[in-house]
Amino acid sequence: FPCAMACLFSGEYHDYVWGRPVTTTTELFAQLSLITQQCGVSWKIVWNKRHFYCEAFHKWDMYQVAAMGEHELDELCDRTGRWAGRLIQNRAKLHAIVHNAKQCVQIEETHPGGLRDFLWGFVRGHDETINMHDCDSEQYRSLFGVSSKYSDAMALGMRRGKNSLYDFKFVGSTTLQAFLLQNGLLNGHSPTCHLNPRCKSKAASRHTDTMAEVGSSTVRLSRGNRRQRVAYVELDNASSESHCTTRRRLSCLDHICL
Repeated sequence: FPCAMACLFSGEYHDYVWGRPVTTTTELFAQLSLITQQCGVSWKIVWNKRHFYCEAFHKWDMYQVAAMGEHELDELCDRTGRWAGRLIQNRAKLHAIVHNAKQCVQIEETHPGGLRDFLWGFVRGHDETINMHDCDSEQYRSLFGVSSKYSDAMALGMRRGKNSLYDFKFVGSTTLQAFLLQNGLLNGHSPTCHLNPRCKSKAASRHTDTMAEVGSSTVRLSRGNRRQRVAYVELDNASSESHCTTRRRLSCLDHICL
């Protein structure tokens, strides 16, 4: 269902991934890890290798990733081994995933609400995090462009300095802005897109309801009791004799490529 004003992305990635709120700790850790691999390369390359990263990094169990040693990194970086061509074999980037996992474990164990509330806390309570501007406008670029005051604040809160208890690697403001937009902490969809909560189109709403079932998980995004629900897709399990359906997270749909 096309937007009246174009969003940054189109197709399945737009419909089922980009800007959908991610609220589970494991997914947030996975996406935070993947985004660190983008520096100097296209996000398309990273995204289309995500399944190999998931396999290489213990299905994104942050505790297991935090415990990975140099010998495991040696294996991941071996250009003649099983991960050749499957990962971006830059040791500094791969080491950053392990290093950042240790920071995430610290946050999970000490911050109220764990990693999820730590990350969402940078945007919670601000209505402007849901786009209301034309995508070509200065207002849009200031909030949903290459960086924003939210990504600046997150970078300050995650990198070593007087304003941070943590020491994340490869997480500058531009990188974190991409993370915020990818995972719905900032909703950069155009105001006339059916994936923007401000969109009032009934036809678009019917289309969204047909394509996705809204799950029960919620995250408080603004004042009062306003909540944005986390959407799930119901995928038919054709091989099941009982014709059951399996619930899959939108951002983990296996076939979606950029």
